This record gives sequence, C-alpha cells and structure tokens, in this order.
Amino acid sequence: MRLRPPCVALLCCFAVAPALVSAQETGVVRGRVTDAATGQPVPEVRITVTGLSLEVTSGANGEYLLPAVATGPHEVVARRVGFAAARQTVEVAAEQTAVADFTLRAVAVALDAVVVTGAAAPTPTRVLGSSISVVNGADVAESPAVTVDAALQGMVAGAQITQNSGNPGGGGVSVRLRGTSSIISGSEPLYIVDGVIVDNSSDQLIDLGARSNVQNRLADLDPNDIDRIEVIRGAAAAALYGSRANNGVVQIFTKRGRAGTSQFTWQSRYTTEGVARRLPMNLYPTDAAGNPVTRYDYQDRVFQSGRLLENSLSIDGGDDRTTYYVGGSWTDENGIIPNSAASRKSGRVNLTQQLYPTLRLSLGANYVNSHDEFEPNGEQTTGVITAVLFTPTTFSFFPVNGVYPKAPTGASFANPLEVIDTWKAPQDVTRFFGSVQARYTPRPELAFEYTLGYDGYQQEVDQFIPRGSLSSEPTGRSTAILRDSRIVNSDGVATWAHRAGDRLELNTAAGFNYTWQRIATTTAAATDLLPTGELVSAGAVPFAGQGVVELITLGFYGQETVNWRDRLYVTGALRWDASSTFGPSERWQVFPKLSTSYVVSEEPWFAGSLPGRLFSSLRVRAALGYAGNQPSSANAYGNVDSYVKAVNSGRVGVVNSITLGNSSLRPERQREFEIGADFGLRQNRVSIEATYYNKLVKDLLLFRPLATSTGYTQRFENIGEMSNKGFELLARSINLETPRVRWATTVTYSHNRNRIERLNVDPFTLGYANRVAVGQPVGFFYGRYYVRDANGAIALDSLGRPKGSVGSKNIGDPNPDWMASLLNEVQLGRSLRLRVLFDGTVGNDVLNFSRRILDIFATGRDAERELLPFGDPNKLPAGYLFARRNIFEEYVEDGSFVKLREVSLTYRVADALARQLRLRAVDVTLAGRNLHTWTHYTGYDPEMNLFGQRTVERGNDFATVPIPRTWTFGVRLTY
Repeated sequence: MRLRPPCVALLCCFAVAPALVSAQETGVVRGRVTDAATGQPVPEVRITVTGLSLEVTSGANGEYLLPAVATGPHEVVARRVGFAAARQTVEVAAEQTAVADFTLRAVAVALDAVVVTGAAAPTPTRVLGSSISVVNGADVAESPAVTVDAALQGMVAGAQITQNSGNPGGGGVSVRLRGTSSIISGSEPLYIVDGVIVDNSSDQLIDLGARSNVQNRLADLDPNDIDRIEVIRGAAAAALYGSRANNGVVQIFTKRGRAGTSQFTWQSRYTTEGVARRLPMNLYPTDAAGNPVTRYDYQDRVFQSGRLLENSLSIDGGDDRTTYYVGGSWTDENGIIPNSAASRKSGRVNLTQQLYPTLRLSLGANYVNSHDEFEPNGEQTTGVITAVLFTPTTFSFFPVNGVYPKAPTGASFANPLEVIDTWKAPQDVTRFFGSVQARYTPRPELAFEYTLGYDGYQQEVDQFIPRGSLSSEPTGRSTAILRDSRIVNSDGVATWAHRAGDRLELNTAAGFNYTWQRIATTTAAATDLLPTGELVSAGAVPFAGQGVVELITLGFYGQETVNWRDRLYVTGALRWDASSTFGPSERWQVFPKLSTSYVVSEEPWFAGSLPGRLFSSLRVRAALGYAGNQPSSANAYGNVDSYVKAVNSGRVGVVNSITLGNSSLRPERQREFEIGADFGLRQNRVSIEATYYNKLVKDLLLFRPLATSTGYTQRFENIGEMSNKGFELLARSINLETPRVRWATTVTYSHNRNRIERLNVDPFTLGYANRVAVGQPVGFFYGRYYVRDANGAIALDSLGRPKGSVGSKNIGDPNPDWMASLLNEVQLGRSLRLRVLFDGTVGNDVLNFSRRILDIFATGRDAERELLPFGDPNKLPAGYLFARRNIFEEYVEDGSFVKLREVSLTYRVADALARQLRLRAVDVTLAGRNLHTWTHYTGYDPEMNLFGQRTVERGNDFATVPIPRTWTFGVRLTY
C-alpha cells in the first residue's frame, strides 16, 4: 500500500513520540487576571510559560489554569492586546498548585504581543521587522457583520475590505492588502485556519447575471468560534509562505478552551434589514404627449424588510491535562429581495490533550452545512433589479388572471415578479475542515511540531427556469452543477532557541509544507422542459460537462533570528517552493527575506536623551522580502500543451487546444521593502505605528496572443510588472481611564499608488470599461468622453443633445487615493460599553451602469426633465439622455464615502441579578451596521461591485443588490 507524504510523516511522528517522552514530575499554576484601573476581571488573556509550549486563556471571570508545568522556577507571562504584558516567577512543586495573579495596565503600545503568522514559531511583535495586524476574536464576535472577513472592515490599516452586494449570507467580500498585486491570477490573500490552508474561492458556477451574487467560502466560518486573527499585508512578512503569499496572509485562530470549570455560553441575535437608499425613478404624471399616465416604482415590490435569526451555544473547560471547546450555531436569513435567503448550521470541536509534559496533541474539527436561495440580478436581462431598470415605469408587471405580462423592452427581458415567484436558484454547501497537531518539546529550548490538515466541501448549485417563462429561455431550463474541492496540508517545523551568554540569543527554525488540492466540477443542464418538470432529466435538449484540476505544492524553509540584548533583532529566512503549476525548467523557486527590529527605548541612554523626553517607547524596523503567486486553478495547466475533444463525421478524437503550453512558466514574483517605526507617547497611553512600503511584482501572468499560423491563438506567459507604493498609519490612544470610565480611540489611515510598469501585450479592457495599460493603475476606467468647447462646456448638436468623442481616454480610477477609519470605545463601569466605528475611502470612482440603463429606457428621475413643458428652464431636449448613453464619462461618478459602519451598545446585568438567575454573566446588546453613508454617489451604494472578487473589474455598479442597513438585538448568557 502506498502512503502519501503526510501520512508517512504523521505515522513517524506518533511512532517515535512515546520513545522520546520521559517521565517528569509536574505541578499546576493557576491565578486570576484583573484590570489595574477598574479591578474587574480581564477575559481572553493569553497565559504562557517562558521556554515551554504551554498556553491557556483566561475565562470570563479572569481565571486561568496552566496544567502539567514541570517542577522548578518558571516565568509566567500574561498578554492581551491593549494591555502591557505582565510577568511573574513562580516555584512549581510536584503535584502542587502555584498561584500567580496578574494585574494588567491598559496601554496603547503592544510590543510584547505574540504572533505566529509570518514567523516559524510564536514570536513577540518586538522581534519582527514588518507590520502585522492582530484583531481579537471578541471584536469579531461583537460585530453585527454576518461573515468573519466583513467584521474586519475598518479594523486593519492597509486593507481594502469590500462587501460586493447585499445578498443574504454575506454578499461576497473582497480583501485587498496593500493594493492589487495581480491581473488575472487573483488578488485575494492566502487564508489559514489553525495552521491549515483553506479554500476561499468565489467561482461563479451558474451565471445569475452578477459575480456579486457569489459568496466567498470564508462565509462558512462562524464568527463566534474566532479567538484572534493575524493579518500580514505584504511579502516582507509573508516570505515564509512562498509562492502563495503574493497577496498577503490572513491566519485565523479558533478558540481552544481553557482549564477550569466548564463554561456555557448561549447567544441569540435577531437582526432586521432594510434598503438604505432607493434609486429615483421616473414618476412624472404625463407622457411625452402630455397625456395622463399611471407610473409604478417597482422597488416597492422587489424590495422587502429582511431579517436574520442567529443562535449559538458553546462549552469550554478542562483540567490540568485536557481542555476542550465545543461550539455550534444556526443562522437563518431572509434577504431584502423576496425569496432570497441563506441559512447555515455549523459545529466545531477543538480538543487539546497534554499526553506527557513534553508532548501535546491538539485536534480540531469543523462541520458546516449551508443553504442559499439566490435571485438573478446584474447585467442579465433576467435579473430582478435589472428588469426594474429596463422597463418603462408606465408598464404594470402585476399578473392578470394568473398570467404575468410581457415587458415591452424585448423578448429576452423577464418579468421581475415572475422571476421572484417562480424561478429557483438554490445552493447547498457541505464542508468539513480540521487538523491534527502534535507538539513535542524534549527540552525547553527545542520543539518539534507537526500538523496534518484537511479542508473539503461539496457545493451544489441549481437553477430552474420554468417552461413558458418570459425570458430568453421560453422552453425552460434546468441546470445542476456539483463542485467537489479537497485540500490536504502536511506541515512540520523544528525550532531551537540558544542563549549564548547574557547578550546573545539565537532562534533557529526549519520546516516543510506539502499541499495537495483537487477540484472536480460536474455540470448537467437541459432545455425544452416538460411543463411540470424541474429536474435536468425533464429536458429534451441535454448538456453535460466535467472538469478536474489537481495542484501540488512542496516547500522547505529555514529561518534564523539573532537577538542582541533583547532589543536588537535580525532575522533572515529562505523558502524553496516547487509546484505542479510551474514549468519543468522553473520547477523550484526561492523566496528570501531579511528584517531587523531595534527597540531603541530600552537602551540605557534613551531616558535622558531628547527622543526619550518625547517618546515613552520607540522601535524602528525594516524588512525586505519576496513572495509569489501561483497560476489560479483556471490556468493550472498553462505549463503543458493540452488537448480538447473533437467530433468529425460522428467520430470522436482530440485536437490541440487554442493555448500553447509554456515549459518556462513561473509564479508571479513580488519584491517588497518596508520601513517603519512604532512609538508611544504619554507613558504609552498613545501609540503610533507608521509604515512605508514599496512593492514591485514581476513576471505577471497574462495570455500573449499568437499568430494563427502556429496552430494556437494564445500562450500563458510571465510578461508584465506592477508596482504598489504606499503609507500606513495606525494610532491608538487611551483618552480617559478612571475606575468608572475608560475611553479609547483607534485610527487607521492608508494610502496606496498602483501602476502597471511593464506589459508586453497591447492594452486591453475587461468588464465594461476597466483598462490595463502601462503607466496607469490597474483597472482604470477607459471610455468615450464629452466633446467640449473652448470654455469647457459640453458641446451640443443642432437638436441640443450632447456630443461624444470618437476615441476613448482615461475617465476615472476605481482605486481609492486613501482609506481611513475611526473607532471609539467607551466603557462605563462594568455595566455599559459603547462602540462606534466610522470608515471610508476617498478618490475612488464608480461606473454607475444602472444610471446608464435608466437613461436609455427613460426610467430614471432624470427622464422627467425631458417631459417638462416647454419654457421650463430645467427641461431637456427630447432624446438628450439617450444621446449620452455611450459617453461613459457621464456615468463615472465620485465614489468617495464615509460610513457609519457600526454602532453597538452592550449592557451587562448586575452580578447580583445574574447570580440569582444562576448565571455568571448576562449581556444585552443593541447594534447597527451600515447605518448611514455620506457620499456624492447617486446609486444604491458606492461600495458594491458587480464583478465580485475579480481583480481588474472594480468599481462597477449595475443592478446589484444594495447592502442593507441592519439593526441587531442580542442576548448572551454565560453559565
């Protein structure tokens, strides 16, 4: 029997572990963590023992228990973001309990916060030469956002996080870290959950008119299970992830449980959803001839008040050797378009077992089952909102004697009420992901860790258009698509720390990573359905297709960190990657990094110097790193010649495909340099983290056209370069802190400039107007513009209608000039907590294609100006709006906005009352999301994007489901 490499490694790990473990006497360390200002317990504090692989978190009452601590003196460290780290030395005796209570002082500086992402082992941020953002799980769970990635909006400097639509289930979220880093190979970051690479694809399996209808698979994660999230924004920190980290890395850690009495947490939330803004429609009381008419605004019919109900239950606890976390949740959502819906059921089990003092085993498993009901929208003429935009407002869509009337705009245009009432587009996803991790620590300075992970899901998407429908499918259509995705991860790492005297410490790490991924897609469809048939088998004209993609990546890495006097750190690392997507001559790729960090404020001379009088703490840092981007699964076989089926005279054979294989294909390669400083003011009550970065992506992957005489039409090649340069700022301050009041503020600011530096193909356009050309930002808007006179006024023809140019030019840019957020948190005693978050972008443009359609069919409010009586100064000549339909300059609007993203108010019931109810805590929360948008944009929302997560096609709004305004009421009971 043959075993895959991860199986062999796992068997070896557990075969040798018992022989390596020696008996050792142990004891227990326990204690309680409280706030220095208020005396209240502090939950979710990470408690570690220096030199040992032990880590627990404090519970809601601030208590913790460290199991199986070897006898002797040990340093115990308590860390939590927002507080200064605290340390105590305790003496542990065999089978005895040592006590170490901590009092934490709130600070804005977090040099001692420990991160894992981008480092081979848990590492304090003071060691890192690059910037890493950390978001606490409590902030994610407290957010009324539906998905984990949406909850990060406004929380991470340098991250452009966009919700593409208001569809139920999250609407699809796009994440850009430090700008766009690819053209056709995707710009979404690499996602890792508990050390396991997971699938976050958002492929459109069935065309429902808009990629904004598509969810990204991170929607399968339950926000209530999150312990913390670490975000790496660039290659300087992500080099250890090699050829998959070009777009940054987001690592998500789930809750692991804690030693102590079992704690039960039940939460129930109810959310109402509503459309924040509607498009102004043509409701003029007469037609062009002055005759009275009845007009309809069908937004009243195609929109409704949505609602979401969520219930979750978790249990965590354990003893000195075993800790566990068990969580489950159920959500049910009805969207703001009738018959659109989403539901999700999930369960997670995390178990940690200290088998021996030197051997710890961790297991994690997550099962998810979700169901969605979509409605077509966007650029398809069968879309619900699309039909409202296309159809004259004098036409009635309401059925007559049970028959839906046909819109006068054309045979392919659907009746939106019929689509809502009779069409179906369900999606079902069943997913399991989990991991097994073993950590062996034969000596405090030496550790071996192995992780075997799996992520697999089946996604079934169907569409049913009934026979006789008013659409481009009058005979009906049934489609069924099944996708099966599987990822297996095998990771091993060894770390060794060696201190040479009092001043020098060396930390060495070496490891490997093996990833196997298989994606299989099966499609079945049929038209000409039976009058009562919904299944594919009910059709007379069938179609079937199948595709399989298999990807393998193998990588090795080594890293060395030199620590001089615990204040100057230098780190160097190399990663070697091989991938099945690379050409044979470019199979192995090397990705190095070098970084340094210097905590200047810990020098003896600092306190008496000028910088010491200005800053409470000061750290300077710099990093240089390389990372790559593999071809996407859609182009996984661009490195070889491929063949397709051909039928001739009834006989089946094969011919060359249109794409010539490239044996020299290699990944896109990014070089990033960043430099920054972290400094504290007012006894570290104010912290500022400033970073400048310079990224250059070489070997951009694109299709080069070939002469047809070669027998091919294109070849996948590395033929472009792109740069991103920018600045990021993160500022935190504790404005007020008394035993009764704490007020803290967090500000983020980021500025990025993207530019195509080289492109060995002619400029090209994707989507409607997003252009790729040398010297311009990726995806800038390119189209016709107004002809103007010498004074800059729009030139008019003899009928008073606008003139458009013959050629095209740059008419806008969907990329923002800068982004910012402002978060204020106020704690009143222990009972009341207020949280207010604003975020926004400035300088980004949006192509308002919805308004273009309103102009063409005279269905928008602007059309009323053509119906005004002669002599009215606001009257437009007949045909004015139609004449400008192809002048895209008119429809490129300023998409800058500021949103009141979140407001939440949480009240904790008095402890005495909670105890009467036999509960530890009772929390009641009222929260709002997307409550108001300040913008000059005239569409539903400047944040949306018709094309979802696509890289180039950004800033397009065409009949996309609006992002709803939501209010959430929640209750959390802790027992």
